[in-house]
Amino acid sequence: MEALAAVPAELVLWVIPLVLAYLRLQAAVLVFPVLSERVLSVRLRTCIAMMLAPVALSVAGPADWSARIGLADFAVLALRELLIGFLIALPARIMASALHVATSAIGATASLSQLIGTGTEAAPHPIGNLMHMAGLALLMAMGLPILLLDLLAQSYAAFPAGQLAIGGDQVGGMVGLVTRSFVVALALAAPFILGGLLYQVLTGVVNRVMPALPVVFIGAPAIIMLALVGLALLAPAVLSGWAQAVFAHAMPG
Repeated sequence: MEALAAVPAELVLWVIPLVLAYLRLQAAVLVFPVLSERVLSVRLRTCIAMMLAPVALSVAGPADWSARIGLADFAVLALRELLIGFLIALPARIMASALHVATSAIGATASLSQLIGTGTEAAPHPIGNLMHMAGLALLMAMGLPILLLDLLAQSYAAFPAGQLAIGGDQVGGMVGLVTRSFVVALALAAPFILGGLLYQVLTGVVNRVMPALPVVFIGAPAIIMLALVGLALLAPAVLSGWAQAVFAHAMPG
């Protein structure tokens, strides 16, 4: 039974493309950095997708939709649009996760993971929270919503409405992007990782020379102080490099 057979043809030609554009945009919003944060309610994300759906429809271009489309056919088209929206936002999400990896490495090597104290191990550390919020604000200031619209326009050029073809190049590109994201995270945290390694070497040498000296009680406050000073000095550079990497790798090609 064709569920949409009784719908007028003129209405089908308008409703189906609009719904498919909304589905692609909604999937992208649920994955895209900043817009996918838990601080934003589901209603707000839905409203953003609904407001931008006409914009997505305008860049989708004309399409030849049949006036009689079955429910199964529409479900397949909707699933394809959801997958496309997920795929176009996934590169930016992967590269944005580099900041979380970098701040976790910074907090672990500089003894800042439990600076304030958390209830469980799964709770985020304060350094990560601070850098995360600053990074999101920086992305919005640099024009992240415009990037989303650019990705949406390019997605219709690569994947027209209702069409999805993924080859080995796209899969290999995603794997390579994960590798680059990890490399970027290590590059951002490199000064703190090297500083933590140097601290461990120095404390080991001092402990070997003077075993009676409580090296941990002397060195721990020093490494925390140096890490906080280094974080205050290097945080702008870390956030700037991360934001540039997000914008550089989020755009296809």
